[in-house]
Amino acid sequence: MNRLADRVLGAFAISAALILTGTMVWKHWTFFLDLCPMKDLLTWDENIRLSQLLDQYQDFRDGRYWRGFFPFLEASTWPPLRSILSLFLLWGPGDWPITWKDSFLGLVFYALCFPTLVFISFRVTGSLLFSGIASAFVLAMTLHTTETPAYSLSSMLETQGMFVLLWVYFSLYRLYDSVQDLPAGSELDPQNTSVRIGISVSLLALFFTKYPYGLLLFISLFAYEALSRFPELVGFLRFSIRTHYKGFRLVFLILVVGMVFSLPLLRVVTDWNLDQKNFKKILYFLTVILFLDFNYFLFANRKTVKTVAPPSLRILYIYAIFPCFVWLFANLDRVMSLVNAQMIVNKFVRSFILSLFESQSDKVPASHVFDHPWIFRTFFVLALAWILYWSYSEIWKKRQKGTSDGTKSAERTEGSNGILEKLEKLSWPRALRDPLFAVTAVVFLQYIVIDLSTGNKQLRHVFYPLPALIWILSLWFFRAIRDAKEARTKYVALMISLVTFGWGISLFFRPGGLLRDSYGSAHAFCLKGFEEKAFQPARDFAAFLDPKGRYIAFNAFHEEENFQTPGRLLASEFDLLMRLKTLEKGKFRNDNKYRWRNWEEFDTLVYIGPNCELPTKNRKRTESLGYSATLISEHRHESGQYCIKEYRLIKM
Repeated sequence: MNRLADRVLGAFAISAALILTGTMVWKHWTFFLDLCPMKDLLTWDENIRLSQLLDQYQDFRDGRYWRGFFPFLEASTWPPLRSILSLFLLWGPGDWPITWKDSFLGLVFYALCFPTLVFISFRVTGSLLFSGIASAFVLAMTLHTTETPAYSLSSMLETQGMFVLLWVYFSLYRLYDSVQDLPAGSELDPQNTSVRIGISVSLLALFFTKYPYGLLLFISLFAYEALSRFPELVGFLRFSIRTHYKGFRLVFLILVVGMVFSLPLLRVVTDWNLDQKNFKKILYFLTVILFLDFNYFLFANRKTVKTVAPPSLRILYIYAIFPCFVWLFANLDRVMSLVNAQMIVNKFVRSFILSLFESQSDKVPASHVFDHPWIFRTFFVLALAWILYWSYSEIWKKRQKGTSDGTKSAERTEGSNGILEKLEKLSWPRALRDPLFAVTAVVFLQYIVIDLSTGNKQLRHVFYPLPALIWILSLWFFRAIRDAKEARTKYVALMISLVTFGWGISLFFRPGGLLRDSYGSAHAFCLKGFEEKAFQPARDFAAFLDPKGRYIAFNAFHEEENFQTPGRLLASEFDLLMRLKTLEKGKFRNDNKYRWRNWEEFDTLVYIGPNCELPTKNRKRTESLGYSATLISEHRHESGQYCIKEYRLIKM
């Protein structure tokens, strides 16, 4: 296709993709306003995160800047990026409640994926037509799924992960394209700063969206580096063993790395309770020592390391992996929180990968991803066929003909390590460094790593890499057309691509599709659900508070002894709604003996629990701070399962 035709047709395709994106935003937000009954509440994690943010907002407003800023540095469970964005929404204009704004932010992130796809597709392919088609196709495939519509209207981090991960893979494509022909010891052009900046910004943004997102991708990147530059990595390993990791250091390295990577296996094959504070502290200190020792080795041998380490791995480590691990190890609670997450076991789906291909069912919660799985199955099989054919042509066929462009690691004359020395001298296919093959391998490995390492088999873990997966597989269709040497082959590739992409885009027009009236009834848009009555006690109790009151609270439903009570499900709702009630003129905080050394900022004590008896430990806590509590009011819910009591605090 000539350039003029590509521009004209591409302008139509891009316009159509952006119009479809705008239609999606308008319909989704309309459904949110019209259908969802609990717009003042989020899900459990999001309620807790927003409650903390409301505390910070009040601290900044009251001039307590360090106390407002410190939780961003602490950030043990959730990275600070989303909270910072939400804080700007609180400060920003508009009359919407913050729960609306935060939900709309999730929709904005999802919508931004599709202009992003137009841009990065054009930068990779140079075709406006393909960029528009790819954007519309990814929108059709990701939108007509079981859970994306609900995630797009929530404060969940999935849509933010989708957006950031697209930029991550674009940055990785540029990196691997830049270092494709560089052997170990070579340097990326110092003037090519945009690649380094892209890698740093995108990977740090992913890590600070959600810690596991970044860590699991780092594992996938290392696995790909081992696949694509195996002899060079063996050379680096030999150098490490020869110069630093000897005796006890080598044993320590093997034991600590083995302990970390065995956690998912131990969770499955044993009944050991690894969710213990002492074990997590030991694991933390061992990994910190290993991290410090490894970086000492890199610094002490930095000149030689440059000559043996793969250039892509050096850039990834310096500009992304190293700063992320510095942040991770700066707080013990972050590591403990990650280990806690690793110990969670939920079996809602058998396998994340298999759920991509699973047929529709009435199972609740859903275990399948796509409304029309045969489209994805066909698309995936065709893309996999292109990948295998390309791999055969570029690697095995050339090797059989003796024209392989394989590479060898630079030979060194130092002492031999037997088998490692032989592995380092292997000839390795250069085609494995192809940038498109690289990002394809990484996204495949990402799904494999997520599946193998995550015991919490909730379907939501499938979704955040989904736009990137579909986009990357789409690029293989473009390559098949572009690289076809015969007119007939090009025509066949073009027809297959048009039929496949057309089949996917047809989802917009099918029953339940975005452009049909049945779209609203065919999908779930309210992540919180419709059981408004179940959360009414939290609203009722919040209504008892004075908007100007200054409350310190004991929320007994956060205590372990009440985990099995009905009120446990409402613990975060009580916290959020009461903060929203006192946000502008009052104050509501949960007591914490490490954070609140005195109660000088409060005049009222609130107790929320399954019964109306203030526990002894709460009485002792009040007396230890020099206060007596005089009962002001008591309200028991009609169900008898919830009680709220207010006490006037009197300094003794």
